Amino acid sequence: MTKRNVPRETRHRASSRAILVAIVATLLAPSRAWSRDFFTIAVIPDTQNYVDDSRPQPRSARAFIAETAFLASHKDELRLAFVTHVGDVVQHGDGTNGQPEDRTWGAGAEWRRAEEAMDVLAAAGVPFAVSAGNHDYDSYDHASRSKPLHGSIHFRRHFGSQSAYFAGKPWYGGASNELPHNPGLSSYQTFSAGGRTFLHLSLELEPSDAVLSWAQRVIEAHAGYPTIVTTHAFLSPPADGDDRRPLEAAAPRLPASYLKGSPGGWNDAQGTWEKLIARNDQIFMVICGHAWNPAVQGVSVSQNVRIDVNDAGHLVYQVLSDYQGNTVASPGGDGWLRLMEFDLDRGAIHFTTYSPLLEKRAGQGGERTFRQPPRFSDFTLPMPVQVSASASAAVAR
Repeated sequence: MTKRNVPRETRHRASSRAILVAIVATLLAPSRAWSRDFFTIAVIPDTQNYVDDSRPQPRSARAFIAETAFLASHKDELRLAFVTHVGDVVQHGDGTNGQPEDRTWGAGAEWRRAEEAMDVLAAAGVPFAVSAGNHDYDSYDHASRSKPLHGSIHFRRHFGSQSAYFAGKPWYGGASNELPHNPGLSSYQTFSAGGRTFLHLSLELEPSDAVLSWAQRVIEAHAGYPTIVTTHAFLSPPADGDDRRPLEAAAPRLPASYLKGSPGGWNDAQGTWEKLIARNDQIFMVICGHAWNPAVQGVSVSQNVRIDVNDAGHLVYQVLSDYQGNTVASPGGDGWLRLMEFDLDRGAIHFTTYSPLLEKRAGQGGERTFRQPPRFSDFTLPMPVQVSASASAAVAR
């Protein structure tokens, strides 16, 4: 029998598919103690409803403060290395109109409430990033919701590179201030944990080619750093009632909507994947929010996981966490956070979902906190090779 040569591309796809099928089996809620050699990266999902000036205060705002207070007070226990906010910091991004006492929606009050919560985290000295969501643009007034969105003055005033949160911080690398359109909405940070130095990129919503070029330059200046990307809109949640395991029905990537037609350009999630993420092997994770399904009795389907193979043949984890539809305990998300424990001894990342407001972990004991199987709330994935390889390189140096 003549031996048939299998094209390299076909072999690569078959190998990649086998890896993904094997990963499916790991998406199970674990019930074991974790090693002593670990660190944690935390995700703060959309907070716009917590600070919304049209909602009763301070009941909503206390959920946001509960999140940052928990992270600050448990930073040593968690070995908290970094915190990333996925965006939609406020509800009405049109801001103050120059007058703090102005009661127009946004009116500065929402930005100030967000600052009160983030002040708690900043005082703890933990490196963090704040991404820009669609609600954070100057033109988002919640009435017209004008598209394409534009303007970054208010975001930069409160969470830009020259804000008190980031100016002069050794772990804060800089922002895209030089871009002519929507400047300063993307930024980068570095942090060290587990003998590795990580790079984190916060990318503007639906980033333009100019933003992606800026991000590419940052990556090239930090070659070999295991890299996490946070961008506001990237994945959709599962359809309500879809209990299939992640990867059996891959989470769709979101189309462009809010910046489509922008004179500065835009990319949907697929374009961002193809132009930046898949091409740069050091990127091992994408974190996002924005997308959730309508709530039923105060509970929303709002979590998802997607895993793909990049151009180098390595896995990239994409994780959606958006709890703004949950209103059982507090309007706007019930204080749910995503915690990612990097277990260095076991070579795995343990993803959990926790609410300090409710003092509850989702997915425990098989319960369905978000009308989703527990595997979406509490699961373990193998440590990406990008992280493992960086430790080996550090030892070699």
